[in-house]
Amino acid sequence: MNRPPTLYEPAGPLGRKRQCVFSVVSALAVCALLLGIGMRLQSSGQFDADKWAIFLHWGTVRFLLDGLVSTIMAAACSALAAFVLALPLALWRLSMRPWVSRLAGAYIEFFRAIPLLLLILFMVIELPALRLDWPALGFLVFAMALHHSALTAEVVRAGILSLPRGQREAALALGMRPSQAMLLVVLPQALRSMLPALISSVLAIVQDTSLGYVIPYDELLHRSQDVSSYAPQSLLQAAFIVTMMYGLVSAVLLYLKRCVLRRQGRALARGVTKRTRTGAATVVEAAQDVCAPAAEVNSRE
Repeated sequence: MNRPPTLYEPAGPLGRKRQCVFSVVSALAVCALLLGIGMRLQSSGQFDADKWAIFLHWGTVRFLLDGLVSTIMAAACSALAAFVLALPLALWRLSMRPWVSRLAGAYIEFFRAIPLLLLILFMVIELPALRLDWPALGFLVFAMALHHSALTAEVVRAGILSLPRGQREAALALGMRPSQAMLLVVLPQALRSMLPALISSVLAIVQDTSLGYVIPYDELLHRSQDVSSYAPQSLLQAAFIVTMMYGLVSAVLLYLKRCVLRRQGRALARGVTKRTRTGAATVVEAAQDVCAPAAEVNSRE
């Protein structure tokens, strides 16, 4: 029986016991740390009702929810623009023409190397000098699209390279042009396989929208700063609530990613089972074809 390749040898009985002990000790250490932090916050009065009272008003809740909507809108626009730019970049990066591949590689390496915060500030300072007076959302989306398109292009390129070369060769053998083979055969399969990685890219974009507070764009983090400036005693509470709201969006995306991974795993298992059954049926048919002449000879004798 062939064993699946692994990066390390599976642990034995003693190794599994050690891993269990380390897991229990680590969990107890984390619980003790959280308990110590909670006791420190309790002693400093961070759980007092007057510091949380502002978040019980519907006006404050609606104010933060509007900031969350602005964050999601900026993330959605940035993700769409980044993917639209990343798709041709990945194809150009894989081009057989050296100058096209080098230009796409230079773009990717350049915008990957620039910190996103500096890129946002550069857009805000320089674009108005070129008479491009956009709203804050436009500056944020443009900067994030340039930065994340370079990152997403590498994800798309890795997904294309992960497919077997036989897919493209079979399409070319059927008479397709290289561009048709890429767009109609290779790219759809690559997009399906790299969907979990694309969801992780969207999660990174959602988290990076918090940098819009420097513009300032009226997103969730900026709204929390407005709340804490109105109620300075609730600074830590505002940061905690905003962190939970970001965590909720991240949890939804991670759940979606797990659902996609489970669905791909079930599809792969069904494909393996179908190929196994097909192979077994082929072996049986071949055996019958081999045994049939011998049975006829014996019957004649």
